[in-house]
Amino acid sequence: MRNLELKVRCPDGALLGDIAQLAAAAGATPQGVLWQRDTYFHAPRGRLKLREERVEDASLNGVEGAQMADSHAALIGYTRPNLARSRESVYLISPIAAPATLVAALKATLGVRLVVEKRRTLYLLGATRIHLDRVVGLGAFVELETVLYEQVSADALSAEHHRIIQALGLDRLPVIAGSYSDLLEAGTAE
Repeated sequence: MRNLELKVRCPDGALLGDIAQLAAAAGATPQGVLWQRDTYFHAPRGRLKLREERVEDASLNGVEGAQMADSHAALIGYTRPNLARSRESVYLISPIAAPATLVAALKATLGVRLVVEKRRTLYLLGATRIHLDRVVGLGAFVELETVLYEQVSADALSAEHHRIIQALGLDRLPVIAGSYSDLLEAGTAE
């Protein structure tokens, strides 16, 4: 699978609320609030992470400390250049039934690079996932992922991606070239 993605830093965490309002005004639909733990492993090429995810109870969306329900895990392998602009990511996702066992096996064979934890509010608009993220130790970010479906022209999907950047005002925020794991490794804190 492929997507076009952009990640920007929000200098003020309160800005995420404003961006959520802009997303809703643009027609995005809220999908809920997720807690995610990404365990990154050393990989000879690309990136490899095990994502453990819990979906907050829909009746408690947006409430800190809400009870969690509906958890799942997936192993995600991906490649993406570290560029301070929208860039293409190529990825594969494999659902995992026993994440603790897999983490132990990968830790023993590849070694853990680091762990990223975040609270993500998810919106969908067309083929684009809008992530409003609060990353432990890093702060607030917005990430767009426009899925590049083979049935739709890449030009049309790229145009959608750039329209959403404009609609949310993301072109005025600092673009992040790497991943949250890169920022944590570099010690780039809030």
